[in-house]
Amino acid sequence: MTKMNLVTVVSAAAALLALSSFSVEAFLPGSIEWRSHTATASRRVSLARFVLADPPSSTTTTTSSQKEEGGLPPIRRLRRDKKEPLIAIVGRPNVGKSALVNRIAGTQSGGAIVADESGITRDRTYRQAEFLGEKFQVCDTGGLVFDDDEGTIFAKEIREQAMLAIDEAAAVLFVVDGQKGLTAMDSAIAEFLRKEVSNHIPVLVAVNKCESERTGAVAAAEFWEFGLGEPVAVSALHGSGTAELLENMFAKIDTQKSAIQGFGTKVKNLKAAKQAMNSKVPLPGEDEEDFRLRKKYGLGDLAVKVEEDYDAALAAFDNEQRPEEINIAIIGRPNVGKSSFLNAVFGGMRAIVSDIAGTTRDSIDAVMERPPPPGSDEQSTIYRFVDTAGIRRKGKVHFGPEFFMVNRALRAIRRADIVLLMLDATAGVTEQDRVLAQRVADDGRACLIVCNKWDAVVDKDSTTYDKSVKYMREELPQIRWAPIIFVSAATGQRVGKIYGEIDEAIQAHRKRVSTSILNEVLRDAVLWQPPPARRNGAQAKIYYCNQVSVRPPTIVVFCNDPKLVNDNYRRYLDRKFRENLDGFEATPIRWIFRGRRARDVMRSRNMNGAPGDGGTGTSFPYPHAE
Repeated sequence: MTKMNLVTVVSAAAALLALSSFSVEAFLPGSIEWRSHTATASRRVSLARFVLADPPSSTTTTTSSQKEEGGLPPIRRLRRDKKEPLIAIVGRPNVGKSALVNRIAGTQSGGAIVADESGITRDRTYRQAEFLGEKFQVCDTGGLVFDDDEGTIFAKEIREQAMLAIDEAAAVLFVVDGQKGLTAMDSAIAEFLRKEVSNHIPVLVAVNKCESERTGAVAAAEFWEFGLGEPVAVSALHGSGTAELLENMFAKIDTQKSAIQGFGTKVKNLKAAKQAMNSKVPLPGEDEEDFRLRKKYGLGDLAVKVEEDYDAALAAFDNEQRPEEINIAIIGRPNVGKSSFLNAVFGGMRAIVSDIAGTTRDSIDAVMERPPPPGSDEQSTIYRFVDTAGIRRKGKVHFGPEFFMVNRALRAIRRADIVLLMLDATAGVTEQDRVLAQRVADDGRACLIVCNKWDAVVDKDSTTYDKSVKYMREELPQIRWAPIIFVSAATGQRVGKIYGEIDEAIQAHRKRVSTSILNEVLRDAVLWQPPPARRNGAQAKIYYCNQVSVRPPTIVVFCNDPKLVNDNYRRYLDRKFRENLDGFEATPIRWIFRGRRARDVMRSRNMNGAPGDGGTGTSFPYPHAE
């Protein structure tokens, strides 16, 4: 065998070994983890008929970019907790699906956007919910339309998102409008659910907008002809009927075994354990003597078993500790590529993407996971990316759906650990970008500047990168400390490097420095450039500083009068601290100046002796004397 052939064989063997070291299905773009207990071959074929769109070509490069350097495990999608099944909520447009999601999840304020017009919800969004001690997730979907000629914008993409939600669900809530009654679109959806879905997972019919108890049952009776079981009259606005709906859903899940074994039975088990403990008659298999010993003295094997069953039923309601999540908000102007970047990170069609500005409306989550190194006791690192709606200038935003979209985006900034400010590399920095940068700095969030569409920049040479960085620094002085990364969501260029930058930004946002080092840097800064004096001769005197909190790092500086420290000198101190201290490259530093008289400072320094010795200082023996 020649040397060239030997090298070829060794390379092929190494490639096969690498392919066998991870799950191909978990990393293929657009792949779906089919549930073993619900997804059969026939169901895959039936769902494939309605999912007509192909995965975006941009995701083909995402898998290679997600491989981490330095021997760390690769980033992957977070595997869904089997203890928390998913409930998909589907239906035609404008029947109250989002309102029902908010009612079940308890997110009437800040949840899914609700308005009196169809087509508000487009992407699938997930909410945490709890009922009868059982935790689960509800998935809100857009209006399901099988006929693309109905005039519904993004009908094909919305249908694809709904089918993905049905595929990973343990049960489906089919929502209809009780006021308008049965329609042809409802019948088409019901036929699909009855033939292709109900054989594998439970399907329940929720007749919404039935606020009246007298007419609600009459309105719900019309939907018996769907053949999906008893329709339940509910009111997402008032909450009536939702408890009965969820109880029926838990019962059907337990009957069809579409979720993990034991889901929906916590209350039933606790009630049975209480009855066994408080029973006034002998239990099955227990005679009168054993019953007397158990009730009076707590003796016998059955007494121990009854007590253990009761403790186990109570322990089932305990909350399990969840790993900490790193919340990452993706913000920017409309149509800069936020959703495309989210899809590139996720490795699939997580959000609907189009050239129309304002496509994304709700905040969309994509949860990624870095598993711990093999053999270590560390927990996985969870990254929750939140795609937000594009934020236009305040004067262009009118009250309505867009108003609530912007509110959700601004709320995502406040809740985030780190913010990715998405810019268009072909359009440059606009005034709205500066407004968003100032908002991030004011909220004290760690920030990364992500310049998207780098592949569309023409006439690039060896100096283009340096010139672009210099331009960004000059145009965005509000976040001059933020790292800059140039990516292309369309090709996946440098998308995988975002995780290293995020980890460094999180460390900077949570960094704490000792007081001695801070005061040493402060002393050198003041000696190099003393605070400026005013025309009347007043000058700030800076005594000392210390760090009081993190997220963001907050430093309190004690001086004689905070009003004498102007903004220019505050920026000077910020620059000096960043130059002399490592680790603050991606986070703002919050400065607080507090006034304190010189004698109070000296007293705190010189009169703090051992307890009971009256202090060690002699300069100011009478604090009240002038």
